Amino acid sequence: MLAVGHGPLPCTEGNLLEVLQLCRESNDDMFGCHERCAAIGITGDVQLVDIEGPFVTIGLSGRFWHRRRTVLQRVGAFVSQRIPEIVEITLADPAMAEDMEYDADGMLVEDKRSLDYNYDRETMARNGYDPDARGPFADRNALSVFV
Repeated sequence: MLAVGHGPLPCTEGNLLEVLQLCRESNDDMFGCHERCAAIGITGDVQLVDIEGPFVTIGLSGRFWHRRRTVLQRVGAFVSQRIPEIVEITLADPAMAEDMEYDADGMLVEDKRSLDYNYDRETMARNGYDPDARGPFADRNALSVFV
């Protein structure tokens, strides 16, 4: 496993796999591998799909409480901080960034969000707060207003 605080890592498959695992472990309010996330329906995960030089492709699967674009942003920041030679982190399929999937007629096919177990997410958004700045388990006083 990676030693925290040991300078930048080269962009290799092994390092990326380890950093993604560390990302999962460090973000205990975002991924379904954590017991309390799984208990409220969060099943989300991130996978390494491809590496082409400094360009990395990842995949998102399962359900997230946070917006999927926020998950991508946080994973990208986490990985880039540890492997700075990475130029770009993209999704294998742009549809992976969408929280809801609709058919050609505009009918909802799949809601990729976990349940809003305490109805916080919708209430916060309606009141002008960014739910992604807080997460499902954070202190209620740590709210950020949408900018």
